[in-house]
Amino acid sequence: MGIFTAVKPLHRGGPARFKNNRLSAVLRIDHPNCLRDMVLHQTDHNKPAWDELAWAVRTGGKAFEKTHDGLSEFEWLKLDPKEEDKFSKAMKQVDNMGTNAMATDYKWNAHSRIVDIGGAYGSFMAHLLTVNRKPRGVLFDQPQVIERAKEMWAQNKHWSLLNPRLEFAAGDFFKPETMPKAKDGDVYMMRLILHDWDDKDSIAILSSIRQAMGSAKARLLIVETTIGEEFADPLFQRALLDVHMMVALNGAERTVAQWKQMLGEAGFTFARHIPTRSVFSIVEALPA
Repeated sequence: MGIFTAVKPLHRGGPARFKNNRLSAVLRIDHPNCLRDMVLHQTDHNKPAWDELAWAVRTGGKAFEKTHDGLSEFEWLKLDPKEEDKFSKAMKQVDNMGTNAMATDYKWNAHSRIVDIGGAYGSFMAHLLTVNRKPRGVLFDQPQVIERAKEMWAQNKHWSLLNPRLEFAAGDFFKPETMPKAKDGDVYMMRLILHDWDDKDSIAILSSIRQAMGSAKARLLIVETTIGEEFADPLFQRALLDVHMMVALNGAERTVAQWKQMLGEAGFTFARHIPTRSVFSIVEALPA
């Protein structure tokens, strides 16, 4: 599969010239759906981990840690602020994938407040609050991420107009005491977070959210690339992402049955699975 288009066919002789096609165009920083930082993030330090794919499958070991002095990807990122910033920019670009579908294929206006757990710099939250005028938002992430998010929201003319409807909260989603406490009508959302973690850690994160919800009448939405029980399009993208999460973080994409099991162990009841007009879908759960 070529990522460039030949302007002058090679068989005619003379120097060949090439131009971007639809695959390479997204690597330009001026492209509306730019994925430049995402590609840099995935290739710069994940390539060695991919070289250990066969070993990871045979042993169940963690390929990234094997190639990065025993450090997990998140531990490794914290050692280099530039790489951590590159990661956050990459996640912002991922936010653009399926953003419109995610913002309109669920009834966000049915809730009074959206709590985005692990929401990074808040680009998806900004889109949600723009399209859905009723709910307020809470952006929750690690302290250093939230500090940078505050700067970005102050500098962005459009985002700054939404500031009256947004709260910033810093903490650790493994520590429920640091998480925003739920109110009736809240919806907690985790978008492309749990596929970074294995089942044990994912259940721990879900349990923290359940504790933060307390007795409030709130809901949880898990936005991920859910693997179907049957082979169907777009299987390749979902399967490839599943393998990548295993290589990079010992994580996984999951089936609806797996989500039901994990939610039950964390104190939730599975409510429904909501497909969207994108590769992502929504798993909705209620406190048990």
